[in-house]
Amino acid sequence: MSTSESKVPDLALIFAQINERHFDGFLDLPTLQWNSRLRSSAGRFFPGSRKWLIEFPPKIEIASYLIQEQRAHELIIDTLGHEMIHYWLWVRRRPYGHTSEFLAKMKAMGVSRYNSVPKVRPYKYIYHCQQCLKDFPARRKLGPLACAECCKLYNQGKYDIKYRLVLQG
Repeated sequence: MSTSESKVPDLALIFAQINERHFDGFLDLPTLQWNSRLRSSAGRFFPGSRKWLIEFPPKIEIASYLIQEQRAHELIIDTLGHEMIHYWLWVRRRPYGHTSEFLAKMKAMGVSRYNSVPKVRPYKYIYHCQQCLKDFPARRKLGPLACAECCKLYNQGKYDIKYRLVLQG
C-alpha cells in the first residue's frame, strides 16, 4: 500500500464513530463510497429498496475531492454526518429531505446544510449581447438564447433574434 492510499480516510470507521455519538449505534452500516464525480454537493444519500424481491442496501456517497482539502477530516465528518441524518430519517420511515425534523437533528449534531467547499468548474464559453454589451459565462455550449434584460426592455419580454447572445471566439 502506498502512502497516498493510506491517507484515504476509512468511511466505515467515521460512520461508526458518528453513529455511536449521535444515533446511539442505531444505524446499520450502509454501502459507503467515495465519488470522484461529485462537485457542487459534497455527499448524497440513496435510499435502499424495501421490497423483498428487489433488495439493495441504502448508499451514502462522499465527494473524493474532500480528501485533498485543507480541513479534510472535518469536512468529511460534517458531510457524512449530514448524509447520515437523511439515512436515519429514512430508516425510521420519516420524510428524509431537509424537513424541520432534519434541520433540528442537524443543529443538534452541529453539521452543515451546504457544502462549504464546492468544486466549481471554470467557464469555457463567453456569450455576448451586442445590444447591452454584457457578457454571460457558460460551462457548456448553449442553444439559441437572447439577452433576457434586453428582451424585457425592448420587446415586452419576448424572444427577438436582435438580442441573441453571440458566442465569443
